[in-house]
Amino acid sequence: MIRIPFYLSLFFIVSCASTTKNDSRKIASISRDLNGTYLGVAQYKPGRRGPNKPAIRIYLQAVEGEPEKYHGILLEYVDLLKMAPSYIASNKLPFIANRTGYLKHITSNISAYEVVPGEVAGSYNMWPLSVVEDRIEAKRVGTPRVLTLSTDDNLKHPLEGATISSVREDGPEEIFFPKKDDNKSNGIQYGTAKLAYEKAKLESTWRKNYLPGPYLSQYHKVDDVVLDLSQVEGKDHAEFKLNPNMSHLSTDKRSKMFTNPLSAFLQGHFTATEPRDGMFLFQSGTGDEKTKEIVQGRIGLFIDIFDASKSLNQDVVELALINPENPDDFLMYYEHPENGEGSR
Repeated sequence: MIRIPFYLSLFFIVSCASTTKNDSRKIASISRDLNGTYLGVAQYKPGRRGPNKPAIRIYLQAVEGEPEKYHGILLEYVDLLKMAPSYIASNKLPFIANRTGYLKHITSNISAYEVVPGEVAGSYNMWPLSVVEDRIEAKRVGTPRVLTLSTDDNLKHPLEGATISSVREDGPEEIFFPKKDDNKSNGIQYGTAKLAYEKAKLESTWRKNYLPGPYLSQYHKVDDVVLDLSQVEGKDHAEFKLNPNMSHLSTDKRSKMFTNPLSAFLQGHFTATEPRDGMFLFQSGTGDEKTKEIVQGRIGLFIDIFDASKSLNQDVVELALINPENPDDFLMYYEHPENGEGSR
């Protein structure tokens, strides 16, 4: 995360354009390098809680030695208009954030996939990843999401005009990556995110390395370190800890300070392994049984959702521990803003 309240304030005034012309498609074989990260739109049925068209982001990384096979991370942004005040307060107005709460909600769900060529040219099956003992394996059961690429030429990026199919009844009807003249309305959330990234020259990065250092309960709440990551003799370690300065708070109040209330009272040491590139498991814990039950079986991902390390030399990574069986259930911790690329 970064310190750019000016651009996040644009969330209150930006609007998006809808397109009107239909687009012809060509039937062709498609071979395209999909490496990268792409901003898109999730189209939900009307009436859901939250935006009907939230912005989404997918990260795709080629699997080494396996042509046309990728690892994919799919996340959905929270309502960016509502997020902005918490972000600004966390950055610049701690006296307000101490009363209203620091930023703790950036995404509403996160899921991980193995992405492989499908039966139709230009399509990819997105098989969800699951944890099996000390491994991360593709769960090839049922119907996968299908990523279908546009067959058009001269695209701005490899996923422009692409779609991702639905698999959950309560999920989006379709995910799409806007393309000029695609006859789709992108929604204000996509326009807001696109404007913020472009104007502030931001990136969004999935970090593949284990990043040691202190991690916080909420973004920029520097007095609330609840997780320490370290590397000792070539091994990755994690210590979940209780903050004694918060011991006076009730269970309910303390739980509400985290992205996920389950994070509130975790404690103990774990060893981290990396079964797949950039995907970590926290195992061999010495914590209490409840902590082990919550932490083990989750996939750890280091993602800088609003990455300004190049444009503003500001680097705060989020560590998400996702539940492979439920993308809405994830723990999230926020790197200390003074840590900087796992320097401590």
